[in-house]
Amino acid sequence: MKITIRAKLIDVAEEIDKTLSNMMLVFCTAVRFSFKRLLEGKDIKELEKDVAIKFNLNIRQSKDAVEEARQVIASQKELVKLNYKNYTAKVNSIELDLKKPYLTDKKRKALLSKLDKRKRKQSYYKNFIDTDTIPSVVFGTKELFLRRCKGLITKEEWQAARNNRIYSRGDKTKSGNPNLRVIVNDSGIFLEISTLEKTDTNRAIKVRTPLYLPQKVSQKTGEINGRDYRTMMLDYLRTGEAYQVELIKKDGEYHCHITIDEAKIRDYPLRYTGHAGLIGVDTNPDGFALTAISRDGNYLKSAYLFQPELKDARSDRRENLCGELAKQAVEFAKENNCGVAIEDLKFADDKDVSSKFARIKHQFIYKKLLSMLIAACIRAGVELIQVKPQFTSKIGLYKYCHQYGLDVHNGAAMVIARRAYGYKETVPKILKDKLITDLPSFNKKTEWGKWSAIDKIINKDAKGGTGFWQRDRKSILGLANVPF
Repeated sequence: MKITIRAKLIDVAEEIDKTLSNMMLVFCTAVRFSFKRLLEGKDIKELEKDVAIKFNLNIRQSKDAVEEARQVIASQKELVKLNYKNYTAKVNSIELDLKKPYLTDKKRKALLSKLDKRKRKQSYYKNFIDTDTIPSVVFGTKELFLRRCKGLITKEEWQAARNNRIYSRGDKTKSGNPNLRVIVNDSGIFLEISTLEKTDTNRAIKVRTPLYLPQKVSQKTGEINGRDYRTMMLDYLRTGEAYQVELIKKDGEYHCHITIDEAKIRDYPLRYTGHAGLIGVDTNPDGFALTAISRDGNYLKSAYLFQPELKDARSDRRENLCGELAKQAVEFAKENNCGVAIEDLKFADDKDVSSKFARIKHQFIYKKLLSMLIAACIRAGVELIQVKPQFTSKIGLYKYCHQYGLDVHNGAAMVIARRAYGYKETVPKILKDKLITDLPSFNKKTEWGKWSAIDKIINKDAKGGTGFWQRDRKSILGLANVPF
């Protein structure tokens, strides 16, 4: 499991500052040069040699520059495919909506306008796929480029944004990283940097500057709060394994991102598994819904880890809240001696949603919350199982919410846990008796097909969506006068 330690250079001398600024200028220029040549079809091996000669880089620095440019192109091609897939799904969805017979003229006109916009976007991305090209890439971000065009930032600020990083991949044969190496001695911890200047024997001149590795020591107890990244990095250096380093200059300070493989220094054996039970976790924009079930699939208990601040918090605060929620969920699993089951969600922007939900979805990243939960489970020795997410909320709502007095999210969490055990979710007899008229045809459907049919019938009868199911359950089923 790879993690990135966010360190920082401290007490950077003026001379070293100038050296690093020059190195970043040369390296970022080499990346942009490589980017252009790769788009022109230049061979990577030949390009690495050309970059080394043109920018006076050693072969490893040259390879790093070319590799970063290659990764930019590869990521852009993947984004083009993803965007095309998302807009194709949106076009298909709108076309289905247009087939509905009860649309008003105003609604139909709005949908046709939206369809035209979605088709233009679909065609835009399809053109890149057909021609095997990518959209224009702005190094330094498009936002700053537009601000520079409007004269809102200076030329120096724009250049600083474009030339603000050095990247170096690790190499185990060179004891970790040959160009940006973390050094530990009696004087402290330093980052040793191979500069562009050479000695008489054509060896790179190296400079060292103090490096701060994060470690929060409690002033009251003297113990380490959170994760001890400093000790972790020192342990990793003793292994001699490779580590990746990226230096980024921001607001006059140098941030050092060091990526290591945590599995090389930590062993996390499974201590809490699904043999005694499972905790189903349903992820929501305001927290986790947790439902515990026994090994035979029966309900035990439930809880909701509510954190409304997630919707509005700034990015760094939100990231911290996600970590706290993941920690609480893992503690809940440990207290109940259970494993954890989550949904294997696909993070695609293929739905046209309201502006309010789009804002929540954009500001709160489900992927961040789930990735932190996965990491927390691994470190705590909690077994983690991922299941398909289809119809978990619908099944939980129609089958378990009324039975166990759960809200829809905890009902979905129960379905997730049962699905991890492989249990099938049969449609209750009362739903089939009261809602299904053609039972032989219904029985031929798959499990999810049956629940889809039930959902459509209830939505039609409720005339307000599934949000009214728990309130109007008896009347929808024709049981208004039956006491249960």
